[in-house]
Amino acid sequence: MRDERQRIDIGGVQLEAVVAGNGPVTVVFENGLATALEEWEAVAGAISARARTVRYDRRRAAPSGTLAPRTALELAGDLRALLRVLEIRPPYVLVGHSWGGVIVRTFAHAYPGEVAGLVLVDATHESIDSRGFALLPLMYALMGIAVRFAGGRRWLMKTLCPPGAPASYRARLDQRMRDPALWRISLRTAKSEGAGIRPSLAAVARDCPALPAIPVHVLTAGGVSGPNLKQIQRVHEAWKAMVERAPHARYTNVPSSGHQMPSEVPGVVADAIGGVLDTLAAHP
Repeated sequence: MRDERQRIDIGGVQLEAVVAGNGPVTVVFENGLATALEEWEAVAGAISARARTVRYDRRRAAPSGTLAPRTALELAGDLRALLRVLEIRPPYVLVGHSWGGVIVRTFAHAYPGEVAGLVLVDATHESIDSRGFALLPLMYALMGIAVRFAGGRRWLMKTLCPPGAPASYRARLDQRMRDPALWRISLRTAKSEGAGIRPSLAAVARDCPALPAIPVHVLTAGGVSGPNLKQIQRVHEAWKAMVERAPHARYTNVPSSGHQMPSEVPGVVADAIGGVLDTLAAHP
């Protein structure tokens, strides 16, 4: 398959995906909240030399009408449907960034026989104070206003797209911000997923209290600062505790990186994925 976007129908819903590389194991990348598949470009390019890679954008919200919450379990179901339509069979190594980490953990719990490894990239953890997610609608309302002005678009680009982000990711974001219809759909999609975060975190706390007994590498961003620093540190401690209880898991804190690790330290992320693939190759 060619390394370019393709539209895939998973039963009346169109998803866009990029498939590249070949190998006995498929590495599937799960985006953070409201981010595009291009955020993984630098990482996927390094991995596709030794494994098949799948990057995709989750389903978009309708441009109008009632906005239903989309939980991690529903999104994991979409991913499984996508892989089946693409005729890409297990085993999978799932790589999730931020909110995407909740989705891949949910997938691994729902379909344990299909997942051979996990890489969690500064992933959201259920120990986070989820009350703050109630402010997401206000944040998206402000983003809807800011995009109308050149200065606002510059601020959004700086906030959402770190300096080291792939040019394709920057171009995708710029395209969305300059098209009112696309930007509206993007914000509605983010609101829909955002409304599903709290019930999804409650579900992983209940159903996935431990990491699965497969190779897992947890990466956390040690370069994050700001008013939420204590909460971030609490999340890091929670991840370390989970890793200590899991016999096949590793934990790495990266002091040089902020939250956007796929763009800021793609080599570190690629090395973590490569380590999981090496473990699987040595112990199939």
